Amino acid sequence: MSIRSIKLAAGLSTFAAVLALAVGLPERQATAQVQAVPREGVSFNDTITARVTVETVDTETRTVAFSMPNGRTVVLPVADGVRNLEAIDDGSLANVTFTEVVTMLNLRQKGPGSQDARRDQMSKPDPLDVATGRFTLTVVGVDLAKNTVSVIGGTGGAVRTYSATSIAKQDMLKKIKVGDVVIGMTTPLMITAISPAR
Repeated sequence: MSIRSIKLAAGLSTFAAVLALAVGLPERQATAQVQAVPREGVSFNDTITARVTVETVDTETRTVAFSMPNGRTVVLPVADGVRNLEAIDDGSLANVTFTEVVTMLNLRQKGPGSQDARRDQMSKPDPLDVATGRFTLTVVGVDLAKNTVSVIGGTGGAVRTYSATSIAKQDMLKKIKVGDVVIGMTTPLMITAISPAR
C-alpha cells in the first residue's frame, strides 16, 4: 500500500468519524442561544390638540399633512364630521385635534453607562425617533386607586396622564414605578377637528 493510499484512507476514516459524531450528538437546545427579551407594553387612547403647520390639504381624499411643534410630519385622514377643510390653506398655521394610540413599554435600562444613555435620550431626542413617533419619558406618578399613570418628557413640558380602562392595563400599571424610563410609540389615527390658527 502506498503512502498516498494510506493518507486517503486516513482522511476518509477521519471524515466518517466526524460525520458519525455529528449525527450522534443531541440537537443543541434553543435556550442556549441569545434571545430577545419580550417587552410588556400597554396602550392608551389619547386625544391631542396642537398648533401645527399645515403642509397640504387634500379635499378629495380627505387627508391632511402637517408638521407638529417637535418637527414630526404626520399625514392623517379627516373624520366625516369635519366640514371646513376648504378654509385651511397649505403652509398655514392651524389648530388640529386628532386621536392617537400611545403604546408604552416599561424598560429599565441597566448596566454600565445606562444612566448616561438615558439622560442623552431624554435631553436630545434623536430625529429618527421624532419622525417615527418614538419617545422616551419618565414616570412621575402612578395612582393605582384611580388606575392612572403620569409621564413627562426629559426636556420638560406638560405632564401627560393616561387612564387604564381595562384589567390588562391595570395589571401593567402595577409593574410601572415612579422614576422608570418609559419607551414607546405614538400612532396617530384621525383628525377630529381642524381650524385656522388666529
